Amino acid sequence: MTPIAVADTIHSDMLVPLGMYRRVSEDKTLKGRTSTWREIEEQVKEQESAIRAFAKTLPFEAAITRDYCDNNTPASDPFIIRDDFERMLKDLEAGVIRGILFLHSDRLARLVYDAARVCRVFEMNPEYVGLSVEGSVDLSTVEGRGMFVMQATVGNMEIGNIKRRVTRTNRRVAEKGVMHGAPRPFGWNDDRRTLHNEEAKIVRDAILAIPGGYTVADFKRKLTEYGYVPKQTKRSGEGRRAIQHSAAEAILINPRVAGYRLHVPESVRRSAKARLWLPDFITYKDGKPVVGDWEAITTHDEWKAATDEIKARKAANKTGLKGKKHTTTATHLCSGIARCGKCSTPMWSNPYSEKHHPTAFKLYGFRYACLTSQGGCGGVTRVGPPVDTFVEHAFLAHTNRGLGDSVEKAAQLDESIHDSRLDEIADEIADVNERRRVKRISTSAALDMIEELEAERDALLSERGKIALQKRQQALLSPEALSDWENLTMSEKRARLKTSIRAVIVHPSGRGKRFDEDLIEIVWKDNPAA
Repeated sequence: MTPIAVADTIHSDMLVPLGMYRRVSEDKTLKGRTSTWREIEEQVKEQESAIRAFAKTLPFEAAITRDYCDNNTPASDPFIIRDDFERMLKDLEAGVIRGILFLHSDRLARLVYDAARVCRVFEMNPEYVGLSVEGSVDLSTVEGRGMFVMQATVGNMEIGNIKRRVTRTNRRVAEKGVMHGAPRPFGWNDDRRTLHNEEAKIVRDAILAIPGGYTVADFKRKLTEYGYVPKQTKRSGEGRRAIQHSAAEAILINPRVAGYRLHVPESVRRSAKARLWLPDFITYKDGKPVVGDWEAITTHDEWKAATDEIKARKAANKTGLKGKKHTTTATHLCSGIARCGKCSTPMWSNPYSEKHHPTAFKLYGFRYACLTSQGGCGGVTRVGPPVDTFVEHAFLAHTNRGLGDSVEKAAQLDESIHDSRLDEIADEIADVNERRRVKRISTSAALDMIEELEAERDALLSERGKIALQKRQQALLSPEALSDWENLTMSEKRARLKTSIRAVIVHPSGRGKRFDEDLIEIVWKDNPAA
């Protein structure tokens, strides 16, 4: 039914309330890198102009009383709910509006399911107006609805074809180690190839310090002090954006830091139930990790040692007891390391109350306490700062006496012990692929052999990472590592402390007595830094 035919069903003196639907999948101005000449909602505003001009040409008096706009919202993704599209359907069903005008079918629907929902409304209300500016669609007719569904289906098929081609292209580009369009990553200059001196140093220092107790939270604070501002996203919107813990972690665990190419298919991102672990998505070709065409901030072993430590901490925190403090929650030197002399339960720092203990609050600030809420007996407390000072001095004195052994042990570790076998595996994978290409073996047999070789390769890489981490941790007690003790974060000090000290036993003392060092027993490890 043409607009003229529609007019035949409407009295000339009737004012028809219509809705206007506008949509664009991606607003270019909201991307990380955008042209300065673009304006926000520029594309949907162009659609509005076209629709309003079209409304004036209708052979009946129409008033656009509702505006439905889903800017920056894809219609081809079944996981995304278009708020204004849903509101439009409800208004049509309720009779708030008696029709809808839209630029083209693919603006209104790209999924067959959505197209069917629209058609259902117009089948139930044949007097409604449903016209497109382009594409000659009239939803008030059977032919028009058929055309609408066909255009939506074809549009969705084309989106699927584009996604498939883009996925294949991205994979091929990743295997070549070539970058594709993206905002400037932290640590690199605007060309995304050469290192930004200040930012790269921040990342490198963090990577090297993480095996020694430096935390993602420490790195996040460093980013804040530096003035780093996260990129604007659809979720963050405008205004001041705080650095999230996950964003700081993503900078550190990105394989790009070690010079490796990362590739995560969009389908994997969509189906992921939790945040992805980026080191699992290094691109491999012929059994070897693909090296990108940019400068690396750290070596692979340095980065692997850091990421393995972060992963171990995350696993430990997930399996910890409910209510128990994370090992990376470092407020005072001996928290969790000190143990009650009565029941051997870990003791935690506990602040003095300014109201009930004003003198202790002013002099010490906190105490170590055996807490009943953490399973302790509640029978032992001790002022905190004197305990920390005593343990710190004892640790430094003990460590200085054994510096030679720690340095020698670190030097004996060789993380390149598996390199020759890793090279052999890469050659074997390449050989299997070549035999498959010339059809000397079946694809199924080739996959069986490649999967077995990849499993061995991953195990050796994991072992090499563990050796690098162990070497780094044993080197924590070197003269260079301890020379800057005062400038270390509390997390780093605690990590070094735990390489040599197994526990600090706080024995009971009478209430109100002076601090007695003889009641503090340090239990040293038999094999420090092992």
